[in-house]
Amino acid sequence: MLALATPLKTRLQALPQLTGWAVRVGTELADRRPVPAADVRCSGASVADSRTGAAMVAPEWTVTLVVRRSDTAADELDAAFAAVFASLHAWQPGQVAGRGWEPLTLQRVTEPLFADEGLAGCELVFSTSARYLSGNT
Repeated sequence: MLALATPLKTRLQALPQLTGWAVRVGTELADRRPVPAADVRCSGASVADSRTGAAMVAPEWTVTLVVRRSDTAADELDAAFAAVFASLHAWQPGQVAGRGWEPLTLQRVTEPLFADEGLAGCELVFSTSARYLSGNT
C-alpha cells in the first residue's frame, strides 16, 4: 500500500498548478520547511472486507497543501485544491507493486494544524483499496 506514494507524487508533480511547489511524500528524506508544498502521506487504512485467505485493505492518502499566509493564500490554495481533486478523484492507479488498485475517491477535506502560525492549508483525504492474499490458505 505504501508503494502508491511514488505514482501519487509523480501525478501531482505533473500538475501545472503545482509548478514551483515542493511535492514530497512522508517516507522520503526531505526538508519539510519549503512552501508552498504538497505533502503526500498514507494516514492509515481500514479493512473493508476480510475473509479466510484474503483481505480488502483500504488505505487513506492525505494530500496536505501548504502556503504562507497572505492576501493571496486563499486563491493559491483554491487553485491547488481544484487541481489535486481533478487529478486524483476517480483516478485508478492500476497495478502497483503487484496489486490492482481501485479508483481513488475523496473522503473528506480538513484544515491542518500547523505549529507555525504563518502557514495556511487544507488536507484532502482520498481512499482506494486492493486485495491482499494471505499465505495461510
